[in-house]
Amino acid sequence: MVICTMERVIYIDVDVSPYISSSSPLKSITSEKTQHLLLLYFNNKTLISCQVKLNESNEKGSLQFTPFDQADKFCLQNNCLATYNNGRTQLNLHDIRSCTCYEPIQLDNECQYLCFNESATYVFALVKPRVLFMYRMTDRRQMSKLFVYDFVLSMVADNDFLVLAMNDRRLLTLMIADPDDPTLQARIQALPS
Repeated sequence: MVICTMERVIYIDVDVSPYISSSSPLKSITSEKTQHLLLLYFNNKTLISCQVKLNESNEKGSLQFTPFDQADKFCLQNNCLATYNNGRTQLNLHDIRSCTCYEPIQLDNECQYLCFNESATYVFALVKPRVLFMYRMTDRRQMSKLFVYDFVLSMVADNDFLVLAMNDRRLLTLMIADPDDPTLQARIQALPS
């Protein structure tokens, strides 16, 4: 692996052989903008997190690997990881910073899309046939369930809204509303009419 900083180039040897067979090639690398964390996803659906620790004084670095169960879908936000495995129809939530793996959430059907809001307070799962669920990360409580009128092509969230790109070329914008949020009424009142 090569890491480029503004001042220098740092080379680090990456050996994932204890976690995966050499016959499964790397499919993708995912990271966050400001963190020293990479997710390595392989063709056999193995998912490994890689904490990168740089020592720029001697142009060296070290890696700490954490393997996860096989995943068909996953998303990473603010050191929180959500994974989904088709075989078990389970949503698994992890706090990578605190090395916490929460009890899995059993889904009724296959998950089509996963996404966190910007602060990773909530995770959204779109489950066949077009049912959107919102779970709170801290206690894994289901906060909402909504039937979506058409097929969803993608979804993205910030801290206040979830936007779904629909099959009919419309954007469906939903406000993220936690009933336990004391500012909820003020946020609703502030919406344009």
